[in-house]
Amino acid sequence: MAYGSEDHKRNYLPKLASGEQIWCQLFSEPAGGSDVAGLRTRAERDGDHWIVNGQKIWTSGAHYSDFGILITRTDPTVPKHKGLTMFILDMKSQGVEVKPIKQANGMQEFNEVFFTNVRIPDSQRLGAVGDGWNVSLTTLMNERLSIGARLATGFPELFDYCSELITADGPALDDRAVRSKLAHWAVKDSGLKYTSYRAVSALSKGQRPGPENSIGKLVAGSMLQEIAAFAMELDGAAGVLSDPAEAGAGGRFQAMLLSSPAMRIAGGTDEILRNIIAERVLGLPGDIRVDKDVPFNQIPTRGR
Repeated sequence: MAYGSEDHKRNYLPKLASGEQIWCQLFSEPAGGSDVAGLRTRAERDGDHWIVNGQKIWTSGAHYSDFGILITRTDPTVPKHKGLTMFILDMKSQGVEVKPIKQANGMQEFNEVFFTNVRIPDSQRLGAVGDGWNVSLTTLMNERLSIGARLATGFPELFDYCSELITADGPALDDRAVRSKLAHWAVKDSGLKYTSYRAVSALSKGQRPGPENSIGKLVAGSMLQEIAAFAMELDGAAGVLSDPAEAGAGGRFQAMLLSSPAMRIAGGTDEILRNIIAERVLGLPGDIRVDKDVPFNQIPTRGR
């Protein structure tokens, strides 16, 4: 919506909005960690096309997606944030290989994606050549808003569970420590709700999601993990049970605990989000970035 041409909007947005077509986000790479601008997947111009080679990882939904937005390096001779370009990729293109990654919770939501001489028409470019970093920032801020706004924290489920749970010492809600924990999370849950409302209000006025949306994802991700771990403590030895027919709350909290670490990584790690909040919301001094103005092909790489 922000960077597509009129043809892109007419061709893609209706089916994307209706769910007829599913899209994925091809950003993270094995060697890049949380540094999106450190990506090495390259796109080289060939007339009216671009030839793409490289690899992405942790791509949610790539195995069932019809299209993806793909960020690539098109100019390695400039600083890393300036040589990037974004493309719209048909996931059925020749040379695209998707390999699902099995997770600890038994799911296969993430994938590795490999590109071998994939041809993408220049008409599928999203934004200007070399402006991929700005396109990716728009993507990431919307992603953090959507994750933070919709991420289940587990608080309503925990409250209901504690209301019915009988421990060795009696009803869980009679325990002052349990009530204190629930009160603490109730305040956080309320804060997340109203922070989300502020973001939705901004979107309704046509504004771009800002860096403050990192707050929702940061708080919700850690809260989900803390609540799941606390529910396991309340279960005691029974917490090891995962069969929905036998486990407390139908094994819901075990599933939460196993999936929660991913929520603290997807869409930006906790550390990245804290930096964003510190620098762009609170105005604190930025981290020292020694490679910020160095041409990408001159940045030292271990083993090369």
